[in-house]
Amino acid sequence: MSDELNEIQQITHQYRKSLDAFERRTGLSTHKVDALGSGEEREKFAKMDSDLDAVEMRAQLASARARIQQLESQPVLSRAASTPSAELEQQQSARWLKAMVRNDQAELRALSTGTSGAGIPTDMERRIISRLWDANVMRQISVVTQIDSKRTITVENALPTTSLINEAAAIGETGDPSYGTAVSVTPYKYATRVLLSQEFIEDGIGDGGIGTALDYVANRCALSMALEQEKAYVQGTGSSQPEGIAGSASGKPISQGVDLGSGAALTTLTSDNLIDALFTVKPVYRNSPRFRWLMSDTFLRTVRKLKNSVTSSGQLEYIWTPGTSTVNQMVGGIPASILGVPYSVSQYVPTTTGDNTVYCVVGDFNYFEIFDRTGISSFVDPYSASNNHRTALIFYSRTDSHIMLAEAFAYIRG
Repeated sequence: MSDELNEIQQITHQYRKSLDAFERRTGLSTHKVDALGSGEEREKFAKMDSDLDAVEMRAQLASARARIQQLESQPVLSRAASTPSAELEQQQSARWLKAMVRNDQAELRALSTGTSGAGIPTDMERRIISRLWDANVMRQISVVTQIDSKRTITVENALPTTSLINEAAAIGETGDPSYGTAVSVTPYKYATRVLLSQEFIEDGIGDGGIGTALDYVANRCALSMALEQEKAYVQGTGSSQPEGIAGSASGKPISQGVDLGSGAALTTLTSDNLIDALFTVKPVYRNSPRFRWLMSDTFLRTVRKLKNSVTSSGQLEYIWTPGTSTVNQMVGGIPASILGVPYSVSQYVPTTTGDNTVYCVVGDFNYFEIFDRTGISSFVDPYSASNNHRTALIFYSRTDSHIMLAEAFAYIRG
């Protein structure tokens, strides 16, 4: 992480020098450089943005690998008979691929007892689940719960009231929150299908090739599924799909925050808007370890150019600052904060100008919950693409998401 942090600090230093030069040259606010800067300046800032994104991505991947290695190094306490050894799983994976080559349905059915239930090895299922978490920002910052069926959860709409009373006095009910809010958890099905050519399967069972073949398939399927689910966790309407944290605020549970104005663009954002949104959320939620911003790259790019007068001498300082310790590191290892609060970036947070478009959410993500119905289910389809010498693998998972307590969040919207 030290190398990436040094690179970020170096690029940030150059970034700020360039912004100061633009401000001195034009007398304009620094966040207007994208619209009013010269072609050379815009090209320069675009390159620095790209360099920062690349360094941050490397830091994120390095941190994710470190977390996975740490988890894998911890002992798993379970009955020996319930979990096959790594060697046995590799043997089952090799048998499965060979059965795929021969289209041996009897062998595939026999292997189903040691797999996820449909002939695909548990080794592949584990690879997919691991990569699903790495690629999905919302899974990293929210609460994820396993459920065994559809259910309705009744939740409060605010904190209960605590009162000072005399000894032996009756405890009144005045001011208690309503528990009439019902959250209906309906696992929605997300499926992905990958076609394997006969040649790919044959090559995959070569000496030393089994891991590479499974890794490739698991990576592609997990990335596709993770991105589609993250889109729902962010933008979902809650009708026939999961409820998203940044769906249209009109009629949504989150009813507090900052309005930039009807149809206002992101370029109108000010540092005061960020401060107002941050302090809209009550301190009890701001003190949570899961309290953070969720935004798009476009929103972050605008924030990086904002300044705020914070010293007695009137010295201007940037709202976005690189962190100097693990306290301000966002999930995934990007060492930065906005007004001292860590942030996460999702490509699905809206950026298009429009009424009630939520550009950013800040809050305690203990109160945004993802509900998974078991793990990854899968099956083999050797017939539908057989004319082209291909075998289809279908993976699917069932999931839902909900805002559990609206007052723990605030938005910035147009």
